[in-house]
Amino acid sequence: MSKTTEQKPPEPMKDLEVITDPKVVKLLFESTRSTIVFRYLVNRAMTVKELADALGKNPGTILHHIDKLRKAGIVVQERTELTKTGIVQRFYRATAREYRLGIGGMMEADSGVAKFAENRLESIINSLSVYGIQIPESQNGEAKELLKQLIERENQVSSNLTLVDEKAFYRFPQSVRNDASRIMRRLSLEEDEKYRELRDRWHAFLQSYRKGELNNE
Repeated sequence: MSKTTEQKPPEPMKDLEVITDPKVVKLLFESTRSTIVFRYLVNRAMTVKELADALGKNPGTILHHIDKLRKAGIVVQERTELTKTGIVQRFYRATAREYRLGIGGMMEADSGVAKFAENRLESIINSLSVYGIQIPESQNGEAKELLKQLIERENQVSSNLTLVDEKAFYRFPQSVRNDASRIMRRLSLEEDEKYRELRDRWHAFLQSYRKGELNNE
């Protein structure tokens, strides 16, 4: 039977972490690393061997990715366990339950990541046409800047939400945890004056280009 060795516990897991460092954003664009974090380690702590088995990859390759993720502050060693054969197993988990890539950080990354972020904003704006909001091409720059500021503020406020009882939180089903998280994030956003100001500016901008509401300027 395995025994857990004594060690200093890592920092509590955050509800949401927004990644703004362009280097870390680029790091997570690699498919194996993103799978390790977003599919597995946000849900539970796992060993390198468990991850290697789950992904069908060599443990040495997985350890290489884990080292990079640890240095970037995305993954931490949660605990170690000593097996009955004397082998030390190291368990790793993500530092947050959910991650978002900050638009600002993505736009400051290399050309590929920056282009992805730019295209994402433009696609969101263009998609509003199906709801009758026709934004002229000449106003796309203003629309993208407003939307970027709104997303950045939403991420900043939401990432400050902390779990006061992490162990109790994970006793609930994931669907319930997700609903609770959404409720608390909305509450935090409504309490933030800067977010409300940006939201109102964005809504006024959209309303001025809604079909049937002419903008005479």
